Amino acid sequence: MMTATQSLKRTGWGIGWLLLLLAAGFSACKKDYYKDSGLQQGKFAGSSFEYLQTKPYYFDTVVTILQLAGLEPVLRDSSVTFFAPTDYSVKVAMNIINSERYNKFQDSLKLQEVPGEVWRKFLSRYIFRDKYMLKDVPRYDPDQRELFPGMNMESWQGYVMNLGVMFSDYNGTHDVGPRSLLLRDIGDLGNPQDIGAKIASSDMQTRNGIVHVLNSDHILGFNPFAFASLVKEYLK
Repeated sequence: MMTATQSLKRTGWGIGWLLLLLAAGFSACKKDYYKDSGLQQGKFAGSSFEYLQTKPYYFDTVVTILQLAGLEPVLRDSSVTFFAPTDYSVKVAMNIINSERYNKFQDSLKLQEVPGEVWRKFLSRYIFRDKYMLKDVPRYDPDQRELFPGMNMESWQGYVMNLGVMFSDYNGTHDVGPRSLLLRDIGDLGNPQDIGAKIASSDMQTRNGIVHVLNSDHILGFNPFAFASLVKEYLK
């Protein structure tokens, strides 16, 4: 069977044209969101909320739901660490509930139609009092949890989460490669959820706090159906 590359060569195109077509295809994507990109270095003179406002491509929806949740003052004035989900994380969560509503012949919900208490409950899980950079967080190793458990912390409204730094190998040498933050949903310590979210970029220092950005494959609320379930409860 002829491959796509062989076909291009036969028709007088070639690898160069193929690469140009691929580049054009990628540039035509509407939103690419965050990919894993390692450690982010930088400072921002404004508040954490203002930093999000300067990145509407990634956070315009997040800014809106923070306002609906009444959490804007927290990210403007309090000393906090925020693990910021991207707009894509919110979109997936909304798509789940709207897909259910569609199957029941119900109208799709808009962001403003989700109760503010629901937004606050979920977004609060990503906010922690005080400032935590990668260097301030202990190691987490899923294969050696007794030795490296990370640290359990109460988020803004008292929900238990776990922060940890995962080590990696390099050229066959253990633990000398890049290190990355991991945020885990714990909830009940006796019966932990234990659902993790990787960090795409970390350590943005703002006037009042630290912003870490979650990877684009994260879904708001960690459990993909938890958000939809709570929305349905509030709208009964």
